[in-house]
Amino acid sequence: MIPKSRHLVGLIVLLVAACRCMTGQQHTQASSEYADKASTVSFCDLASDPERYNGKEVTVRATYKYGFEWSYLYCLTCLDKGKAWLEIPHDIDESSTKVLKRKPKGAGIVNVTVRGIFIKCGHCGHQNGYPFNFVAHQVSDLVVLVKGMKSLNEEQKAESQWACGGTSPK
Repeated sequence: MIPKSRHLVGLIVLLVAACRCMTGQQHTQASSEYADKASTVSFCDLASDPERYNGKEVTVRATYKYGFEWSYLYCLTCLDKGKAWLEIPHDIDESSTKVLKRKPKGAGIVNVTVRGIFIKCGHCGHQNGYPFNFVAHQVSDLVVLVKGMKSLNEEQKAESQWACGGTSPK
């Protein structure tokens, strides 16, 4: 038997896909409406009160760590609350594509502003290892913190200084 939460995640993904099928003026108008409705929140607000933001369009500034089998948003000050698997659709808008081309190839750690749908899924992402999913609609303000994979020590040093929740976040 499939848990109800998986049905909900499937329904939300289907609805997001249906919205993305709009064309022309309707799509432009809808994007403008989404931008107006997308409230800006901290990542820790999302992780601390996921029920409040579940299924809603939000804008968040967080640290994005990605590589071969990981792609997630987080903030150091609330790591205990969980990370959000970041889903970047292949058909994301052109300005976001340009921003994403600036991220290091293969693996890295960057700070980024993302607008999209936040989903409390319990078990999503790679090997169902994340309590949240974030489906990006727009990506901006990317700042590189670490290029490629480094030693754990080097990554932690960079994160503690520049990542979300660090001493001097970029």
